[in-house]
Amino acid sequence: MIETHTKEKTIAIVGGGASGVLTAYHLAQQNVKARILIIDPRPELGLGLAYSTPSLRHLLNVPAGKISALLAEPNHFLNWLRANHDPAATPMTFAPRAIFGRYLQSILASIKGVQHVRAGVTDICERGPHALLKMNNGDELRADRVVVATGNFDPATLPGVSHAAEASEAYCHNAWLAETYNDLAKYAPVTLIGTGLTAVDVVLRLRELGHRGPITAVSRHGIFPNRHAAYTPIAKSAIPADTPPTCVAYLRAFHKTIQNGAEWRAAVDSLRETTNDLWLALPLKEQKRFRRHLQRRWDVVRHRMAPPIADMIDAELAAGTLVIREGYLDHVEATEDGAEVTIRTPSGIESFATTRVINCTGPSMNYRRVSSPLLKNLFARGLVSSGPLGGGFNCTRSGAMIGMNAAISGVLFNLGPGRLGTLIESIAIPEIRDQAFELATLLACQIESIEDSAIEREFSSSHKHGAEIDAAAVAA
Repeated sequence: MIETHTKEKTIAIVGGGASGVLTAYHLAQQNVKARILIIDPRPELGLGLAYSTPSLRHLLNVPAGKISALLAEPNHFLNWLRANHDPAATPMTFAPRAIFGRYLQSILASIKGVQHVRAGVTDICERGPHALLKMNNGDELRADRVVVATGNFDPATLPGVSHAAEASEAYCHNAWLAETYNDLAKYAPVTLIGTGLTAVDVVLRLRELGHRGPITAVSRHGIFPNRHAAYTPIAKSAIPADTPPTCVAYLRAFHKTIQNGAEWRAAVDSLRETTNDLWLALPLKEQKRFRRHLQRRWDVVRHRMAPPIADMIDAELAAGTLVIREGYLDHVEATEDGAEVTIRTPSGIESFATTRVINCTGPSMNYRRVSSPLLKNLFARGLVSSGPLGGGFNCTRSGAMIGMNAAISGVLFNLGPGRLGTLIESIAIPEIRDQAFELATLLACQIESIEDSAIEREFSSSHKHGAEIDAAAVAA
């Protein structure tokens, strides 16, 4: 049982996926003078959405030699993988994501002092230099610093899906739920909306569960991600730091690097350490231009498939058991046998019958519309705001939340997917591990500077006036 009101300094981490676990690890490693709480209703920490998959066919899209969770130990995951799963693993091994989840759990198990609070946080109220967290079990918790590490949310609602389709088994909004694959006939036709990595995962899962029917993938661009392959790295960034901050200038510099002999994968990966700096250098107008014209092209070369998975997708495409239809989804209507899907293609309107439609568009970044009581209340209170392009959170480079009227919080921080509100790269382990280390270092320093007398005053005030959530702020 966690003590919810205490004089002890407290750092509360909301979310127990990779972001939350690595932040807790680095806080513990730095011997932070505070209790560390991870608040997450799930029984196991460290898995989150990506690493809780039950399928060993779902592989990491980064090789073992490049995905250590610890920046100071580049071979940490590779060595763990050899010792705990695959003695023959090499730096180019693409391990199952479920195994990486076990690796994250082992990192958490290697430290002491982190407490798991099995509850969901529904609201946070700033009380001067502290915060009060309200949980779905009725408890309230006082914290000196709060890290919002909520990870990914369900995909956005698809336009044109009828209420009848939503109410039936014909349309599945969440590709990660077990029931998405229930009661599906072996040779029933399935339609995926999207051709990104989520769609790739769904194809693999369907086949693993014995489905052998035709799969149609509908996409505006009509392309799956590219594959990983060996290449000779290049020493310099394909886009030098002094390149004028425009999409055209970036693209020209990138093409010039390839024209000078660099393999395109080498050129893409040469940007890994500077991608966010280049992005932040772009004026808002240029960032919008990138989103409109270059985002999908970037995604398919940046977030690549592991070679064994690419081989399976290529084989399905060659056999005609997986078909790509380029177009925009117009609507999905329920029928007696499943659903009718209508798309707008370059050739006009087309419709076709299917048994099941699965939303594979990926996590929603419109945080104002996701089904999260916590986020709903944070936005209502003005404690957080959307990024400049309308998605994720607006936050500083250190992760401090920026709320209404550009107010920078001294209590609320964020890392991981939420930082896509201001960054272009923030979902992969290399970015998350750096953010976790930097944020833990900052919070440890801040906790040191908090005077015990301030804790005493806040504790006394909390008991005198009660730890009630200010409903008026939410109503406002």
